[in-house]
Amino acid sequence: MKNIIFLTIFFSISLLSDDSLKKVSLQFMWHDQFEFAGFYVAKEKGFFKDLGLEVEFKKFTVDTDITDKVMKQEAHFGMSSSSLLIDKSKGKDIVLLGSVFQSSPLALLTLKNSNIKTITDIKNKRIMLTFNQQYFASLQAMLASKNIGIKDIIPVKHSFDVKDLINKNTDLMLAYTTNEPYVLEEKGYEAKIFHPKDYGFDFYEELIFTSKEFALNNPETVKKFYEASKKGWEYAFNNITEVSKLIFEKYNPQKKTLASLIYEAVQMKKLSFTKEGTFGDITIEKLKLIENTYRVLGLLKNELNVEELIFFNKIQKKEKTLELSKKEKSYLNSISFIPMCVDPNWMPYEKLENGIHIGINADYYNLIEKSINKKIKVIETKSWSETLEFAKQGKCHIISLALETPLRKEYLNFSKTLLDATLVIATDLRTSFILSKNELANKKLGIIKDYAYTEILKEKYPNIEFVEFSDIKKGLGAVLSGKTFGYVDVLINVAHEIQKNFPSVLKISGEFDVKIDLKIASIKEQPLLNKILNKAIDTISEKQKQDILNKWISVKYEKGLDYKFFYKVLLVLIIISFSFIIIYRQMLLKKANKNLQEKVRSEIHKNNQKHKLITQQTKKVAMAEILENIAHQWRQPLSIISVAATGIKMKKEYGILEEKDLIIAIDSINTHTQLLSATIDDFSNFYKDEKIFKYFLIKDTIEKALDLFKIQFEQKNIIVKKNILNTKIYSQEKELIQILMNLFNNSKDALLNLDKEERFIFIKTYKKNKKLNIEIKDNGGGVDEKILEKIFEPYFTTKHKSQGTGIGLYTSEQIITSLKGVINVKNESFVYKDKKYTGAVFTIVLPLEV
Repeated sequence: MKNIIFLTIFFSISLLSDDSLKKVSLQFMWHDQFEFAGFYVAKEKGFFKDLGLEVEFKKFTVDTDITDKVMKQEAHFGMSSSSLLIDKSKGKDIVLLGSVFQSSPLALLTLKNSNIKTITDIKNKRIMLTFNQQYFASLQAMLASKNIGIKDIIPVKHSFDVKDLINKNTDLMLAYTTNEPYVLEEKGYEAKIFHPKDYGFDFYEELIFTSKEFALNNPETVKKFYEASKKGWEYAFNNITEVSKLIFEKYNPQKKTLASLIYEAVQMKKLSFTKEGTFGDITIEKLKLIENTYRVLGLLKNELNVEELIFFNKIQKKEKTLELSKKEKSYLNSISFIPMCVDPNWMPYEKLENGIHIGINADYYNLIEKSINKKIKVIETKSWSETLEFAKQGKCHIISLALETPLRKEYLNFSKTLLDATLVIATDLRTSFILSKNELANKKLGIIKDYAYTEILKEKYPNIEFVEFSDIKKGLGAVLSGKTFGYVDVLINVAHEIQKNFPSVLKISGEFDVKIDLKIASIKEQPLLNKILNKAIDTISEKQKQDILNKWISVKYEKGLDYKFFYKVLLVLIIISFSFIIIYRQMLLKKANKNLQEKVRSEIHKNNQKHKLITQQTKKVAMAEILENIAHQWRQPLSIISVAATGIKMKKEYGILEEKDLIIAIDSINTHTQLLSATIDDFSNFYKDEKIFKYFLIKDTIEKALDLFKIQFEQKNIIVKKNILNTKIYSQEKELIQILMNLFNNSKDALLNLDKEERFIFIKTYKKNKKLNIEIKDNGGGVDEKILEKIFEPYFTTKHKSQGTGIGLYTSEQIITSLKGVINVKNESFVYKDKKYTGAVFTIVLPLEV
């Protein structure tokens, strides 16, 4: 009897518990596989249930309109591509929670033995894809970059079966690089892949979303669903074999092999995390990039505020009301107004115009006044220096916006960040884009007197001469007259002043890596004031902030542009640019190859010049490396220029070209043309055979060498971990860059032999016995101990003759010796993130002073 009662109570509690769970559903965008592993894990491991949710998974069919199902709440959550931005612009009110893929695996797939060799060969070919996939941003952008439209292909209904490729029922198919290439390999075929990422278009994929209506009515449910899902994904990627077995046994209607599921998981892991190692992140910047691509392609015509798309930016953060303590209320009641000093001439942030406070800050303080219900009165000053002095004397209790410094903290309290900013440099139009701060050595740069970041810049860049001015107009005027090379200030201010007073004569040519967090400063004698201001800042919504910025930073353009003339000029510029790039690259390659051959013949006949010849050969090998990297770096800007030009042409043909679209396209072309120009400048500088001893910062030099490998490392999934001192050294920078390039290239080749293991390069610098040590280590398995002592010998190589000459390390040692340094190598086993690795460690030891 007791057992019956116990069982009755147990089942009653169980039923009660199940009924208490909130039932929601998730619409998948594909068939069951590892692609949805995080959600399976969240369900199987009870992560959903722990947060009070019961989640139903809705299966995908070819006819499923995912966005429509979510809008009708036939499914509460959905997964879809970046084309959700188009849906949003058409009035479908959705919000995004996160993204499974940071880098889209979507690609066009064909057989390696087909007659489709390049992307241009797909014209008039059959492609299997769903209706929705036609509008995927990355696919459209890749095609448009080669002047191909959807009308130029033959869409075929997607069967999701690679057999249709093998049986010639289609020429290509839209597929995921995480799945179909492996399936083809299992069947004995090799895939040819056209990946949008290789054409410069790298977007989100599998965005998790819901309707704004559901999110507004159920914010906690949305938060819990995403929290449990993220936990599921993190578990899945940390336990790939276990979770693959779960899917193989329970979620496998496609009858995929366990090996293929594990392959899918490993490939997904490479594409699903940010560089910082976080999962699911979506940023406004990347969404705007996708939005602009759609606009250029003519797929997005309506207004769109991407910030409203992100749930954790907008809906979850409800507007806060000001809640003050009794002491804080009593303090406000005891004063009639709050005296405030401002920067009298710092537009668009702020300005005193006939005694009236205007600008971005003025609008912020209008909101703060309403929030605290207390008048804020501006105390007039003639300059920023006087504003600081007034605060010291207590004549004003707050400074509207200031940068926190140790000196100022002695007499001021600082609020949380109100605005952040980027420091840029303005120059005349003749100056190329400044990629390295070493280019500014011994040059004069203007800056405002008593601004906090003046001291920061002086300390960080001792080799730059900073000249102080009382206001921005005088600073930029000095650049125009040639008294200074450039002027440094906050981006918004520089752009505003150039547009207003120096259009077509000055430009922004670079930025400084100095973080500027602007805060409200209040005097130490009023500690409650700082607490009140912090609470007031919290009441300002993101929308209010954006509206203020839009009001003061909007750019106006003159009407009446001669489109016919513009198109002619644009066409000529594009043709000239492309022709120049191709001819210049061929000329350099031809010259490099010719010189290399001549030097090789000379080596055979003139043995006494062997060392000099080897050095020249290495220089040409390094040149080839740079050319290859330049080709990688040029691919994205060229693709974007092509997309912009094609988009303008298409919109003009269809009579839908609007002036704002034209301006966006022109700005895009101009930006990326400058990037191409800067790359050519870098190449030209490296080509000059100048062996000059000078002071330089080793951190900047290592970054220069890494920049040449940036794209290749990203494509090969090589992660660089840095621990670099900002140490000044007197040596030959270009020779050191050549050595670093040799070592990076060797590490890259060693790491490419790794299959599923993660690929790392570790760079560390440290000082020892008045010398600088540069340590470069990888996890590529190390060098065979039998040959370790021979690798610095000339013409000794472990690579195939097509991949290496055997002179790189020899010449590196010769150069290091000429710089009065040494280079050595050893193998080392080490532990990183609880995992043991083995790799080669090269150490360069150089004197800090020659």
